[in-house]
Amino acid sequence: MKYFFRLFCAAALAVLSVPAQYLNPPRGLNKVTERVYAATGYALGNVIYVLTDKSIVVVDTTESPAAAQATFDEMRKISSLPVSYVVYTHFHGDHINGATVFKGEGTKIIAQRQHTEELAKYVMLSGYNTRLNAIQFGSALPAEKRGARLAMDPRQPGVRGYIRPDIFFDDEYRFEEGGVKFELYHTLGETFDHLMVWIPQERVLLPGDLFYESFPMLASPMKPDRPVLGWAASLDRMRKLHAAYLVPSHTRPQVGEAEIDNILVNYGRAIHWVHDETVKRVNQGMPLERIRDEVKLPADLAVLPYLQPGYGTVLWSVNGIYKEYTGWYDFNPADLNPGSKAALSRALMEASGGSAAILKRAGRETNSQLALELADVVLGAEPDNREAHAMRAAALEKLGEAAKNTVERNVYLVAAQEEKAKLTTVR
Repeated sequence: MKYFFRLFCAAALAVLSVPAQYLNPPRGLNKVTERVYAATGYALGNVIYVLTDKSIVVVDTTESPAAAQATFDEMRKISSLPVSYVVYTHFHGDHINGATVFKGEGTKIIAQRQHTEELAKYVMLSGYNTRLNAIQFGSALPAEKRGARLAMDPRQPGVRGYIRPDIFFDDEYRFEEGGVKFELYHTLGETFDHLMVWIPQERVLLPGDLFYESFPMLASPMKPDRPVLGWAASLDRMRKLHAAYLVPSHTRPQVGEAEIDNILVNYGRAIHWVHDETVKRVNQGMPLERIRDEVKLPADLAVLPYLQPGYGTVLWSVNGIYKEYTGWYDFNPADLNPGSKAALSRALMEASGGSAAILKRAGRETNSQLALELADVVLGAEPDNREAHAMRAAALEKLGEAAKNTVERNVYLVAAQEEKAKLTTVR
C-alpha cells in the first residue's frame, strides 16, 4: 500500500492533461466577492480561496508546492485563518500537486469517487505520460519559444505536494463551514472524476476545467477519450444554478448572470455541434479525412474569443469523437493489415527515381505539411539521410511557428529541435 501511494505521489505532478488555457492571465490574487478569491498567473492552474467565518476552503492547488505557496503568501495578507478543506476538482497534476502547502491539523481533502481509479490508470502508464507531458508542455524548448507551459518541468523529479483525499463521494456532497454552504456535484467532462463546486450564498460557481477561455480540449492528441456529451450535459446543469460569478481553475473569473449564461450556452452549443456533425458524417460513411475537412463551427460561434483554438481544436475533437465511436479499421482494405512503412518508402523512392528526386520536390514545396511527409518518405527508407533530416527540421519549425494552438506549437517545435540534434550524428 505504501509503495502504491508513493507511485501516486510520483505520478501526480506529471498528470497534466492540460486542461487549461495558456494565454495566462496576469499574476495576482483577484477578489471575486467578499469571500471568494482567485489566484491566477502563478502557475498553469488557479488556486481558489473561499473565506468562511472560521476557516479557509481551498479549491485546486496548482502543479507544485512552490506555486501554491506563492498564492498562499498573498492570501495570508488577507486572512490568517486555518485551512479546513481542500477540494480537488479532478485528478490532473496542475490541480493536486500543491496540497501539502494547505494541509494542516484537521484539514480534510475531498475528491470524487473515481479520483483514485483515474490516477491509478495514470500510474500504470507513467513512463508514457512523462514523455507526452514533456512534449505537450515543451520542456526541452527555451522558455520564450514554448506555447503551453508549466512552472515546473514534468521530466524532473522536483517536489510533489499531492496528498490522498480523506473524503470521497459519488454524485454529490454537501457541507457547511463557518456559515458558508458548499455543494459539490460530479460533472463529467475534462475527466471522469470531475466535479464542480457551487456556493449558493455567494452565487459563485467553480467549474474546474469545464470552462476556460479556449475551445475545450474535447480530445487530446496523446491522451484517452473524454466524455464529450457528458461535458455538454455538465454545462447544461451549470446553467440551472444561475451563477453570478464563474470562477474557473484556468483563466479569469467571469462576472454577471446574463453573461455567464451566454458563455455556458455557447460552450455547450459548440460541443454539441462538433459532436453531432461528426456523428452524422460517420453514419454517412465519410472517411475521417473528409469529416475533418467539413466540420467547422458555425460563424457566430467561431468568432467568440473563448472558443478560439488556443488549447483545444475542432479538428482534434473530430478525431477524438470518431475514435470514441468507431474501431481502428477505416474501411480501406489497404489499412486492415498494413505492410512495413519502410518497404513502402523504398518502393516510392524506386518509382520516383531515388531520394534526390523526392527531396528536390520537397525543397520547392510551400506546404510545410507536405514537405514534412515527403521527408518522412525518404527517412523511412534512408534513416540517416542528412538532407531529409534538415528538411524535416525546417518543415517542423515552420509548422510550429505558424501554429495558433499552444500544444500544437510545442509538438512541432520539440520535434524540430530533435531533428536538428540528429544532424550532428548523421553524415
